[in-house]
Amino acid sequence: MAKISSACAENGFSIASICELAGVRDRQWRRWQSGQAMPRPSSLRRMERAIARRIQEQKRNELYEGALSTTAYRMLLARLADAAGLNVALALADNPQDQDKQSPTRAAASLCRQRALYLIVTELNVPLVMAAGFAGISKQAVSKSLRQIEESRDDPDVDHLLDQMAGLIHDKTGV
Repeated sequence: MAKISSACAENGFSIASICELAGVRDRQWRRWQSGQAMPRPSSLRRMERAIARRIQEQKRNELYEGALSTTAYRMLLARLADAAGLNVALALADNPQDQDKQSPTRAAASLCRQRALYLIVTELNVPLVMAAGFAGISKQAVSKSLRQIEESRDDPDVDHLLDQMAGLIHDKTGV
């Protein structure tokens, strides 16, 4: 039982949810804990399997969310690059680590990348670490980009563009 309790605590699962998944009544768990009854080994195994299933489900969801976020980021980057009149393939292939501040095309691609990151983090609640990973930059660089884009929203054209892209994310424009 201690193993089950610690596994639940480590993974952020409630005992009640694991009991439900394992087909064990929550009340029965409390009786086991208080010493009023002894659990059957088969019941404990069902609970351990329920924890394993929940962990596997959690990992699968994290992978799915990561793939979905990467796809959404790349789609937004492509739309923003197209709206800026850039070659979409070049903007998608541009490496942020090889940034050439003198090139207007690379500077525009960088701005599109910053805007895409801003939208992914603010509209889809993607963690900064995950956003940094699929953008190929550090978490601090993502944070700096978010601040810069937030400040640029004072410009009505930028604000309109970002609202339009947010509408695409939430399917409010019908585009």
